Amino acid sequence: MSAAPLRMPVAAERTDIHDAATALFSALADAEAPDRIQQDRLPTAGETANAQIDVAWPLARVVSFDVFDTLLVRKVANPRDVFLHLATPAPFAEWSLDPQVLARQRQEAEHSARQAGRTARRSGEVTLHEIHAALAQLLGRPLSDVPAMVRAEQMLERALCVAHPHLRTVFDRAVRDGKTIWCVSDTYHDATFLRELLDGCGFVMDGVSVVSSADRRMSKGDGALLKTVAAESNIAHSTVLHIGDHPVADFTLPAKQGILAVLHPWAASRHDDPPSQSPGDAIALGLAQIGSRTVEPAFPFWWRFGYSVAGPMLSAFAYWLHARLVTDGVQRAYFLLRDGEIILDVYRAVIGDQPGPVTTLLESSRRAFVLPGIESGRNALTSQLLACENPRPAREFLERLGVPAADYSRAFRAVGFASLDDIVAPDDTVGMHRILALFGRQDVMTAVLVRSQSERQLLWRFLEQEGVLAPGRIGLVDIGWSGTIQKALVASAALEKHPLDAIGYYLGTLPPIREDLAPSAAFGFLFDAGHPAENARAVIELRQLVEFICTTTRGSLRGFRADGNRVLPVHATVDHSPAQQQHIGQLRDGALAYARGLSQERRVFGSQVVGQDAALRHLARTIRRPTTEEAEAIGEIRHGEGLGADRLRTFAAFGEAPHTRASLLRDYRNAYWPTGLLARREPAALALRSLLWMQAQ
Repeated sequence: MSAAPLRMPVAAERTDIHDAATALFSALADAEAPDRIQQDRLPTAGETANAQIDVAWPLARVVSFDVFDTLLVRKVANPRDVFLHLATPAPFAEWSLDPQVLARQRQEAEHSARQAGRTARRSGEVTLHEIHAALAQLLGRPLSDVPAMVRAEQMLERALCVAHPHLRTVFDRAVRDGKTIWCVSDTYHDATFLRELLDGCGFVMDGVSVVSSADRRMSKGDGALLKTVAAESNIAHSTVLHIGDHPVADFTLPAKQGILAVLHPWAASRHDDPPSQSPGDAIALGLAQIGSRTVEPAFPFWWRFGYSVAGPMLSAFAYWLHARLVTDGVQRAYFLLRDGEIILDVYRAVIGDQPGPVTTLLESSRRAFVLPGIESGRNALTSQLLACENPRPAREFLERLGVPAADYSRAFRAVGFASLDDIVAPDDTVGMHRILALFGRQDVMTAVLVRSQSERQLLWRFLEQEGVLAPGRIGLVDIGWSGTIQKALVASAALEKHPLDAIGYYLGTLPPIREDLAPSAAFGFLFDAGHPAENARAVIELRQLVEFICTTTRGSLRGFRADGNRVLPVHATVDHSPAQQQHIGQLRDGALAYARGLSQERRVFGSQVVGQDAALRHLARTIRRPTTEEAEAIGEIRHGEGLGADRLRTFAAFGEAPHTRASLLRDYRNAYWPTGLLARREPAALALRSLLWMQAQ
């Protein structure tokens, strides 16, 4: 029976395409998943795989499992990353080998051994002993070293392998149901070692058949191994359920042979995961992948995002930060609120009780620190008076500084505003020119400077109260970009004629960091003054996402007030909806769970550096190549620039229907994250992609 053809309706009006896009989207979704209507959504890959296993289960006498990335996962980002750790154990440690060079040589040795096997016996399946014999030759070592070299790699596998969280439950189900169980692997490890590895990871191996391609000199990849095992067991292919992660060896070929094959979607390492650059990176990325990819049902999106994206980035930053603080002789490190709160939590989780400076949170914000330093005339601060990410009434440019706009209505009219409520947008050249002219007026700037002096007195009292002005070198820790708060603090210190020995440590800094920074200094981790440029470009495409990662559920700091002998912070109301506050909490929990896990792994594998690549890889991929789930979850986040009165807009979401050509293109232009808007799975996104395609023709 052939499927019914898809029918695409034509919209009544060319400018209103919402109904047509909705109908087309629904037709496509129904064709892909006919039961979508009952579920009110498309099933996840995990739900689909579990359903396939459940359907095949009653028919299966044998349940056959692939081993690596099915029953076992390695705590590295890519299977080849195991070799990055090979330089650590004896006998390799005694030879003082570079980890990356040795990893390449280990790969070359395997390739050489497989080539020799194809020549000698027409099979590229080789043993670990044969590989290390080839490696010994590359290293100029005697063959008598080979057994110790083999033991070293086996020791690494024992340290790196853990049971797959979800597929362990499927294995245990097979044991409970009395199924015959096979563990069949394309690998250079022999069956004896595989059995030992599985047993060490907690699998009940009594009565389980373990089959290795290295022993049999045949592979699942050419269809021979499973076929041979079934023939030896005298069992019909139709009664074998095989579960694995390789699309050909574990799915296409077994299915062609009549085996009930299920390609599972929970592999920690996927074909498009590039190898790591260092042992520390390998562990950092591998841990993130296990926690975010191998659990079913999956944790909430924002927990997974915190674990796999925010966790590696913030943990790597924390390790770099601790080393810098100690090297630079910083005595007190202040983590600037709001962004510094999660950074400090992660720092303490990964650093623990290691020696270092005293760490504390410091109430701060651009609004509360910049205005007190405006009198210095530094361009890095005065430019903040014009900061505008979202459209806002002209009056807010003064009112967010604590200056009543109504008292200067004539000044507004004099520069061309018809009303205090005229809307000024970031791309409104005329409006922004008028705001610049407004602040150029003597009466307006006099009011701003009076306010600045008043607020500087309170700020200075607060800093003395918190110990910031005590003698000794201090560190300021924040997200970064241009280091505005640090510059404002330096400017206020100059106005107060107070010596300040401060260094800024940031997740990343852009070229403007150098402007008006002296006499202090600043350093960035992911990128420093915009270098490496590729790292900076990746983050700045959606820097607001990093700002959201580092936000909190408290309101932003507006300034300070005196309360007797104390100076207290004044906060704005919380600018996150209840749902967004829940997302922030889940993100934080995921990031801290990752930080604690990485700290434990570093105690096992040593304190290797986690570099920029590992810190940035998952964030950059999310920003540039988001999944549908990422686009929709992240796209709904509402964000503002956080300087005084806030105006929020979503990262990447469509306005309310009905959608027109003009409204869709407007949503695209106004999105913080156009890539995310295009990646959404809804009728409006389908229509927008079509419009952009037609415009390009």
